[in-house]
Amino acid sequence: MQFASHEMAQLTWLPERILQGNEKALSRLYSLLKLIARWYGAIALLIIIFILPAGYYFFNSNAAASSISWQLAWIWLIVAAAFNILLTPVFALLEGCGHVAQVARLRMLQNMGGSLVCWGMLASGSGLLAMPAMSTVMLLIGLCWLFIVYGKFFRALATTYLTTSKIDWKTEIWPLQWRIAISWLSGYFIFQFFVPVLFAYRGAIEAGQMGMSLSIVGAISTVAIAWVNTRAPQFGRLAAVRHFRELDSIFFRILKQSTVVIILGTISLLSIKLFLVRTDHPLDARILPLVPFILLLLTTVVNHIVFGLAIYLRSHKEEPFTLLSFVMAMLIAAASLLLTKHFGATGMMTAYFVLTVGIGFIWACWIFKTKRLEWQTTKKGEQIV
Repeated sequence: MQFASHEMAQLTWLPERILQGNEKALSRLYSLLKLIARWYGAIALLIIIFILPAGYYFFNSNAAASSISWQLAWIWLIVAAAFNILLTPVFALLEGCGHVAQVARLRMLQNMGGSLVCWGMLASGSGLLAMPAMSTVMLLIGLCWLFIVYGKFFRALATTYLTTSKIDWKTEIWPLQWRIAISWLSGYFIFQFFVPVLFAYRGAIEAGQMGMSLSIVGAISTVAIAWVNTRAPQFGRLAAVRHFRELDSIFFRILKQSTVVIILGTISLLSIKLFLVRTDHPLDARILPLVPFILLLLTTVVNHIVFGLAIYLRSHKEEPFTLLSFVMAMLIAAASLLLTKHFGATGMMTAYFVLTVGIGFIWACWIFKTKRLEWQTTKKGEQIV
C-alpha cells in the first residue's frame, strides 16, 4: 500500500477506472503488481504444501478428532485460505491507489455474504464445513468484484505499460519489509502472550477473562484507528511530493479525532463495566476485574497514539519503530513472567501500563519528532513547516 501510494502522486484515475499520468510511475506500479503476484503465489503454494499436511497429521493423530469427520473440511479450508491470500495484496494495492472506500465496501460485502453462508450451513447441520464454505464465498465475491469493477484497470496495466522502470524488491521493499515484520511480530507476541501466561500461572478463569477483555478492547481500538488507517494512502502521496504542511495538517487533525473516538469508546466500556460490578451481573465474571481492566483501557488509549504515529512514519516508506517494538515486546514479556505468578492479571496489566507509558510512548514520540524533522528539512537545512 505504501509503495503504490507513492506512485499515485503522479497518477490520476479516469472515470472508466483506468490510471493515467507519468509512464514511469505506471510502469513501477505494474512491476509492483507482478512482484506481489509472485510472492503471494509462492506463499499460497507453501500453505498448501506444508500447512495442509501438517494439520492433517495433527488432527489424524489426535484421539479426540477420531470420531469427527474433519478431513474434507480441513482440505477445503486450507485451499480456500491459500487462494484468499492471493487476493490480499491486490486489495492493498488498490487501497494504495486511493480506493480505500471501495475496498472497504467489498470487505463488508464479503463479511456479510460469508457470515450468511456460515450461519445457514450451521443451521442446516453442516458442522465444520461451514468454515471453508464461508471462506470460499468470500473468495468468490472478491474475485467477481475484481473482475467486474477493476477488470479494465488490470488489463490496461498489464497490456499497455511495459516494466521499463521497476520497483526493486531487494533495495526498495525489503529494507521496509523486514522492519515492519519484526514490529508486527513483536506486537503480535505481546498480545498473544498474556493469555497463555495467565493460563499457566493462574488458571483458565483468569486467562479467559483476559482473552475476552482483549477482544472487546481490541474491537474499540480497531474502530478508532480506522480514522487514521484509511488516510494512509493519502499520507503516502503527500509524502512523495513533499507537501508536508498539508500532510501534517491532515494527520494531526485525524489523529485528534480518532483519539477522541477511542477515549469515548473506553469511557463507554468502563461505564458498562461499572454497571456490571454494581449490579453483580454474571457477565462481569467474563472480563477482567476493575483495576486491571482500567489499566488495559488506559494502555489502549496510549497505544492508539503510538499506532497513529507509526502510520505517519510508514507513509514515508520507512519503519523507525523496529527496535522500539522489539524492546517493548521483550520487556513486557519479562515483566509478565515475573509478576503474573504472584499478582495475576493486576500485576501483568500494571507492568503493561507502566512500560508502555514510561518507555514506549516517550520513545515513540522522540522517534516521531526526530524523523519528522529529518524528512521535512531541505538540503539547505531549512525546515519545512
